[in-house]
Amino acid sequence: MTINIVILGSGGAIPTLTRNLPSVAVQCDGRVFLFDCGEGTQTQMVRAKLALSKIEGIYISHLHGDHVMGLPGLLMTMGQIPRERALYIYGPPGISDFVEGNRRFLGHQCPFPVIIAESKGGLVSEDDSVFIESVPAEHSCFTLAFSFQERERPGLFMVEEARRLGVPPGPLYGRLQAGESVTLPDKRVVEPRQVLGPARRGRKIVYATDTRPCDQVASLAREADILIHDGMFSDDLRSQARQKHHSTVVQAARIARRAKVGSLVLTHISSRYMQDGPLAAEARKIFPASRIARDLMEINVPMYK
Repeated sequence: MTINIVILGSGGAIPTLTRNLPSVAVQCDGRVFLFDCGEGTQTQMVRAKLALSKIEGIYISHLHGDHVMGLPGLLMTMGQIPRERALYIYGPPGISDFVEGNRRFLGHQCPFPVIIAESKGGLVSEDDSVFIESVPAEHSCFTLAFSFQERERPGLFMVEEARRLGVPPGPLYGRLQAGESVTLPDKRVVEPRQVLGPARRGRKIVYATDTRPCDQVASLAREADILIHDGMFSDDLRSQARQKHHSTVVQAARIARRAKVGSLVLTHISSRYMQDGPLAAEARKIFPASRIARDLMEINVPMYK
């Protein structure tokens, strides 16, 4: 199962010609999971060649305009696309009123079901392959940070061991890989554990913006493959970051180091910064596997072997 991240908007508060407002798409198994929906998200999806029809769920961190004002337009456009399955929207308390209020005032009704769920933290959604959890972050209004996690996968199939046990190549291999026991022609039963290596943990992506550095995000991000974290300011503006309830790139790097993540992607970059280099250098002094998000940046999350 391929998992790709596309940064649709890497700016914060004020859009610029190079940074749209916050939104991140996670492509997984032919579906798109959208985190935040700032103004311009749908046109960024067109530029990234992401099909609107593939959106499975939309996860809103909080109700500040730069994170949610793209949602009404996106829903209106999606209403023009053939679709029968439900669209799920998850967010903090108030997201239902926001979506329903906009639909009412705009006179727009989607021809497919739109299911809205409000969360204060915990398991948000799940299916057979992935699950999404949230925790409260620390911002000037109630805000959620999300983790996107792939479920644990079976271990690698040991072909030589299967042969030694007398399992004939073919459909029985597939059944064993799927976790089923099989009965051989001589009536012996072979269990999956006999031919599968150790289970492989699923991949994990954490999205945390806007937020101050906080314990709950560090816990959520524990051993994540990729942490996408608020890095709105350079560290010389720590007092401003505190006042505005955001993080500096150094503070975010410390969270990444503490959580032992694979890599850190800093986003929600203030419009005052025209160059990425100085910000990246600050973060890398603390956590070398840091980078600054750019609009339409694509990140593949490799599978564990």
